[in-house]
Amino acid sequence: MKVVRYTAATLVLAAALTGSHAAAQGTDSIIDLLVRKGIVTEREAKDLKTEADADLARAMNRANKTKVASWIDEMKWSGDLRLRGEFFDNEDQANTVDRWRYRYRLRLGVESKMKSWATVGLRLASGDANDPVSTNESFDDTFQKDPLQIDAAYVIIKPPAWDWVSLTAGKMLQAPYYHPSFNSPLVYDNDATPEGVVGQFVFNLDDEKRHSLFANVGGYLLNEIGASSDTDGYLLDAQVGGELRFGGEPKTPTVRVRAAGGLFLTDNVNIGAQQADSPNLGNAVDNTGNIVDDFEVVHVGGEIAWQISNKPFLGTPAIVTVSAEYVKNLANGFDSLNQASTNLVNLSSATEGYSGQISFGSARKKGEWQLAYQYKYLEADAVYDGLTDSDWGTGGTDRKGHVLRGSYNFQEWWQLGITAFFTEKVSNRGGPNTIAAANPDDTLLRVQIDNVFKF
Repeated sequence: MKVVRYTAATLVLAAALTGSHAAAQGTDSIIDLLVRKGIVTEREAKDLKTEADADLARAMNRANKTKVASWIDEMKWSGDLRLRGEFFDNEDQANTVDRWRYRYRLRLGVESKMKSWATVGLRLASGDANDPVSTNESFDDTFQKDPLQIDAAYVIIKPPAWDWVSLTAGKMLQAPYYHPSFNSPLVYDNDATPEGVVGQFVFNLDDEKRHSLFANVGGYLLNEIGASSDTDGYLLDAQVGGELRFGGEPKTPTVRVRAAGGLFLTDNVNIGAQQADSPNLGNAVDNTGNIVDDFEVVHVGGEIAWQISNKPFLGTPAIVTVSAEYVKNLANGFDSLNQASTNLVNLSSATEGYSGQISFGSARKKGEWQLAYQYKYLEADAVYDGLTDSDWGTGGTDRKGHVLRGSYNFQEWWQLGITAFFTEKVSNRGGPNTIAAANPDDTLLRVQIDNVFKF
């Protein structure tokens, strides 16, 4: 009987340590039930309540030492650490040897949700403050200390009466536009954090929210030139699209179709060598180092995800996803590069890009895995090289090739991923903002082995 009583006491104390009013009421109910069943005596029950109340008071006192503003309803912390080993087989590069390097990425974020209709967010990240498309930090420099940067700082406003509207201002977590889930995106690197304002609008077409239309419209500052605001660099991106869900539950449909199209416009990126703000290469530049024109990029894309079975296949969801995207730069300056500048003589138009991917599975929960294959073709001036994928080839544009990726979740908080890029030059351009391939038909192999830990 003593063992039973000690066990009962342990359960009661564990309930009390949850530190809430509801838990205290539950503790009293448990003790009363134990008395009625004859498991503990009235005296023992009184002692248990006294000890439980004392533990509850101590827990509440500890919790109250962390103060937040009365208007904050919830604070959510998130973070991840990625450890990467990366190999380069530089067959197509002149005077460049094969190499291994080791890197890490650390991110820590917090979001505070107000009781009414706003969310304020902050994220810190490792990496070079002068690199807009990477938060990686290499293992080098004899154990020197590494900086931590402000990666995002933003506010999201959702008016209570207009649940279809969301306004975001500041430095955002990522480019707020739909694009197919590629391993190597065409327009924006996954680590790009735009600075400006964006409005996002979602219109549900049915009560179950299976079908919807959406629009994203934003304006961003690329560069502020102190001498004159007439030369500041700006970016405008507008997109409209839709989503359809068929079969199954609304949140887990049998088939999900998404598609969108939009226009990406820059202003004054051809002034002041603004491509120098990113290590990416590819766009045509003149003798002064400036990109030859602003960008007018039409982008369209979509994907179809099909759950071919309700039962997992070897531990992962049986989902096949097919994605595709196309971009075309309509700016006239990139079609007439036979100028007097020696860097631009006889350069043919290179203003298109496209990509396609097929994947199986979904690596989100413990034991799940995913395999994916992508083909990508991105000409030199198809998109603004300063914002596109830094992992694609040597980073930037003027590359074509294949991407293979496999990932597996050992735990929900631990994922192993292996990605291989097999790329070669589209053209053999040289110059200050691109690399001429010594062997244009040879392949540059880039392999990344990632361990990602979420916390």
